[in-house]
Amino acid sequence: MNKNDAIQLAQEIILSEVKALQIVAEQLDSSFYKAVDLLASCRGTVVVSGVGTTGTVARRFAHLLCNVGCPALFLHAGDSLHGSSGAVKPVDVLFLLSKTGETRETCSLAEIVEVRGTPIISLTAEAESKLAQLSNVVITIKTPPDVDPFDGLMAVGSSLAMESVCDALVFCVLKAKGTQREYFVKGHPGGIINTLSEESPE
Repeated sequence: MNKNDAIQLAQEIILSEVKALQIVAEQLDSSFYKAVDLLASCRGTVVVSGVGTTGTVARRFAHLLCNVGCPALFLHAGDSLHGSSGAVKPVDVLFLLSKTGETRETCSLAEIVEVRGTPIISLTAEAESKLAQLSNVVITIKTPPDVDPFDGLMAVGSSLAMESVCDALVFCVLKAKGTQREYFVKGHPGGIINTLSEESPE
């Protein structure tokens, strides 16, 4: 592959992902609002979980929720099957990510937590999946097949779509809770954010 081919391919991929995000935005419905309401009103901790690529998205989502005054933690779905599922309490909200909705570890975690009465939110591409059936709220998003390599087996563009929905949830939770800038800054006592917050505006 020469330079021009690489640049052309990169542009095509980025534009295809932009198109995919537009399609995802149009798919959001009342389930999205229900998820916002559950997250913003959670009296415990939002426990976010997934495996593989969705696990990476889940970890980032939990971090961002903490930034806007919504206590959250990441729980690896695989580890949860070896005792860590005990961290999830009825007062919490369990947020699960799985593209297929059939990931064994993620579905097993949902089964364990469901009997406790903990609200479960799932983000998946399959509305009729096992995970969706175990959830109280299901956010379903489908992306065009060409955004993922190997006929959809490798989650690339679909992971970006999941991240965009999680980002939208963060913004909505921020708005719903009325979290102020000061809260965010106080949570970052080190690094450049704290330094910039101390500077007076010109």
